[in-house]
Amino acid sequence: MIIMIEGPRGVGKSTLVDNYFKENTRDDIIYYKFAFSDYIKNLGFEDQEKGPGVHYFSISNIITILEISNTILKDKHVIFDRSIFSAYVWSIFRNRMPKNRLMVEFYNILKSPIYRDCKLVSVENPDGHVPSLRDKSDIFNKYESFEEESKIYSEVFSVYTEQINNQFKGNFGYKFINNKNDNSIREFNNLINSIVDK
Repeated sequence: MIIMIEGPRGVGKSTLVDNYFKENTRDDIIYYKFAFSDYIKNLGFEDQEKGPGVHYFSISNIITILEISNTILKDKHVIFDRSIFSAYVWSIFRNRMPKNRLMVEFYNILKSPIYRDCKLVSVENPDGHVPSLRDKSDIFNKYESFEEESKIYSEVFSVYTEQINNQFKGNFGYKFINNKNDNSIREFNNLINSIVDK
């Protein structure tokens, strides 16, 4: 199973996941986050950030993780901090390719056999709360727009509701409101444990 932790920059995804793993001691639950920004910077193709090459660099990694979660890691629960939804949202946001092509491509992945046993946890801020800009010291910091990113996430989640919640394939979506307090940390931990233990 893959548990995808998704949502705009600034909603506290990584903080929640980090706190979960401070308490989690099970060896069947593992963490994965692709160091996307670091690879782009260290491999020297920042100048390609707004093109299809960077899009497919991201997608090929995610497809590999989806494949091995159904084969090599089939007995593990992989918590994936930013996954395929983030990849497509950011490719749309950055106009890396025409939006219609990206949406069709994304649909084709979601309806394919590879997208199965996937649990999507959409992390959101309380209504109306816009996080202050932070310096994450990555190449995407200068492009950050919480409002625009949130709008695209909402559209993508709405368009692909059927694929996100395809129970026949073991897919399901969850919405989590992060109030960024101890109670939210506990609630997130409980949510992840309940997903794993189903």
